[in-house]
Amino acid sequence: MRTPPGTGPESGRPSLSDATRGRILFGGDYNPEQWPEETWTEDVRLMKEAGVNSVTLGVFSWARLEPRPGAREFGWLDRLMDLMHEHGIGVVLATPTSSPPPWLGRLHPETLPRDEDGRTEWWGSRQHFSHSSAVYRRRAAAITEDLAARYASHPALTMWHINNEYCTFDYGDEAAAAFRRWLQDRYGTVEALNTAWGTAFWGQGYDGWHEILPPRHAHYMKNPTHVLDFKRFTSDMLLECYAAERDIVRRHSPGTPVTSNFMPMWVGQDAWRWAVEEDVVSVDLYPDPRDPLGAQHGALVQDMTRSQAAGGPWMLMEQAAGAVSWRGVNRPKPRGLNRLWSLQAVARGADAVCYFQWRQSRQGAEKFHSGMIGHAG
Repeated sequence: MRTPPGTGPESGRPSLSDATRGRILFGGDYNPEQWPEETWTEDVRLMKEAGVNSVTLGVFSWARLEPRPGAREFGWLDRLMDLMHEHGIGVVLATPTSSPPPWLGRLHPETLPRDEDGRTEWWGSRQHFSHSSAVYRRRAAAITEDLAARYASHPALTMWHINNEYCTFDYGDEAAAAFRRWLQDRYGTVEALNTAWGTAFWGQGYDGWHEILPPRHAHYMKNPTHVLDFKRFTSDMLLECYAAERDIVRRHSPGTPVTSNFMPMWVGQDAWRWAVEEDVVSVDLYPDPRDPLGAQHGALVQDMTRSQAAGGPWMLMEQAAGAVSWRGVNRPKPRGLNRLWSLQAVARGADAVCYFQWRQSRQGAEKFHSGMIGHAG
């Protein structure tokens, strides 16, 4: 097991080998709140039979942990953490902040993001948070604080997983104010911004910071430098959200590694800049089995992730055992392809081969997304 630069005993930062004891992690997301509790014992039995040694818990559990403002319901998670420990399965415990509960958007609509047309993105799905919202950040910090305080010393805990697949653009008013502050820090003066953006073209010179908005819907083509800076700003705002939660869990358990899973090549995230803020770099990867270049795509993403890890450990945090929920046509993976693509990641340095998810959802938007265990169990 390799130790990345900037980690290990000499740095004071935890390394993946501390958590895994030199093993390749095998398992995936486990969202058992979707199933009756009597299913959990059978899940653990099957996990042991399959050789699973790691599960990620709590990714989408905010509404279950805090069903109303300030309430805390940890009993079900206590039982799960204990169950995993009893059977020797490590837990990558997630902060649930990628999917706020409906009450947060209802009581604080300013926490909801807006798209480039100014339309509110309502609750009912996931990732419905404004990265620049002060209320969202306070609420996210509060649930993270209580989660970390409760489980930092639990023997099942091997790693912290912050949020999930950061990928939220926000064109709303609070984000617009934050964007202006970000631009002031970057350029200093409006004149310097006008020069950098080339606003003389099409007569779009700005007379003051108050005139600048996110690149919302426009009649024709947008200024490309404006769009690029907005992507850079988005990456920085999301990184602030990540770092705030990371610092909380590190304070409670300084010896436990911290990660967050990347969506490869998403244009709103500078993954190389993010990687230096993580103890372990993680990525989600879903090549299409019918794509003749699927293996090449996988190799590209794996090599990019290895580069971001700077010679240190990295995790294949998510892949699909079979079908996914978003393709118009799902071609089954031929026999052996799942194993081959998994071993391809290991050959490129992956220290974990994991899936979304352990048991296939029986309801909801991703009920047709495959799991390591299908609907029939």
